[in-house]
Amino acid sequence: MTAMPSAAAARSIRRMPTRWAGAVVAAAGAAALVAGCTSGTTADESGTPARPSVSVPVSANVTAPAGPVDRTAPGATLQFGQSAYLPANAFRPGGQLAMVTVTGIEPGVSGDLPESVTDGGVPFYVHVTVTSLVDRIVDVPSVVGLAGSPDGKTATRSVDPPDGLRQCVQTDPPKNPTRGQSWATCFIAVADNGVELNRVIYWAQTTTDPADDYKATPVVWSAPGTPAASAAPTS
Repeated sequence: MTAMPSAAAARSIRRMPTRWAGAVVAAAGAAALVAGCTSGTTADESGTPARPSVSVPVSANVTAPAGPVDRTAPGATLQFGQSAYLPANAFRPGGQLAMVTVTGIEPGVSGDLPESVTDGGVPFYVHVTVTSLVDRIVDVPSVVGLAGSPDGKTATRSVDPPDGLRQCVQTDPPKNPTRGQSWATCFIAVADNGVELNRVIYWAQTTTDPADDYKATPVVWSAPGTPAASAAPTS
């Protein structure tokens, strides 16, 4: 698994090969998922069979807590639609927190994107809703540190979606988001052929403090009934 790069490379992380009390929040037990969902995939032009259809909400209706929050601990397990409190800036783990709600991961097909994006792999679309937890932003929340995963341990390569890709629309955060303001966004996880991604992890390693070692024990989102992860992370 590729190590987290320097802060100067924050914007490009998704183009590279790929205190607290274990707080996890879900509005009314789980985030209310917005009805507008993406559809399943079809075969690409080369005749590659389509994966089974998967319907994934592209955003979630969430409510920020009224008071202070504790950061979600490494190793926390969540269902899609539930929220975690994570560093708004993966390179400042002691800085401001943001509420991150992963609504799901949707399989695509190679024909969705040019070879320059997939580099021979297969795309999966990761849908995330980010919510500001402060009124005065110091660390602009982002999805850096999130990745698709086949096993809840191993991060795959993440890339920004190109403009005009309807299956995965990347949204920049508001210029000055206020507490409770949310925005939905998407990034692409690229897997090797034959590898299925059914989990999303937060695996940022930006400190030597073992208590903050999300790389060793990521926060994991998955669908109900997904088997527990068993593989060790790679480096």
